[in-house]
Amino acid sequence: MKYVEIFIECFGTYFYLILLLRFLGKKEMSKLSVSDLIVFLLISELMTISIGDDNIGFLEGALASAVIVIIDKLCSYFALRYKPVKKILEGHPTYIVYQGQLNQYKMKALNYSIDDLCHHLRQEGVGSLSEVEFAVLETDGNLSVITKQQSQVMMPDVLISDGEINYEILETMGKDETWLLDSLHAVGIKNYKDIFYCVMENNGLFYIKK
Repeated sequence: MKYVEIFIECFGTYFYLILLLRFLGKKEMSKLSVSDLIVFLLISELMTISIGDDNIGFLEGALASAVIVIIDKLCSYFALRYKPVKKILEGHPTYIVYQGQLNQYKMKALNYSIDDLCHHLRQEGVGSLSEVEFAVLETDGNLSVITKQQSQVMMPDVLISDGEINYEILETMGKDETWLLDSLHAVGIKNYKDIFYCVMENNGLFYIKK
């Protein structure tokens, strides 16, 4: 029964910590993803506790660590196959600046201040927001910046990934599925599921078939 309790506790702790760290906000993360950070912390803590503790043996600590690793592998598998699962576990990139326009609402929702933004821009060698075409707060807390001089795309994110439409990006662009399908038909693509990669560049759609 004790092993079952360990499994249940590890399973619950894993998801509880993910939710807890997501609640803290993206800027609290280091270069590790949320799931990577949790796995690292849990495994190191579990194995540390098991060393020299009469109540918790090494095998129990090893079992708990193995359970965490298995859970992480299963979650990674389902996140790869199902985008809603990936969004829950890893979050998603957020456009702080889109086509030169600063989104203050999203900054406030993420508890991401203008000082944080300016700090990250300086790290990227950008002196002013007037130079920025796109600024994306990634899931690991880093800011990806594309200046107006560098930008060759209308949206630096995929519209179609391995046969699946990215509706969130379409919404950000103010477009819908009908617009995308019409654009594909205009270049001779009848079925979007045949597309492995598709992005909107300044001169039109760039795509790679499966």
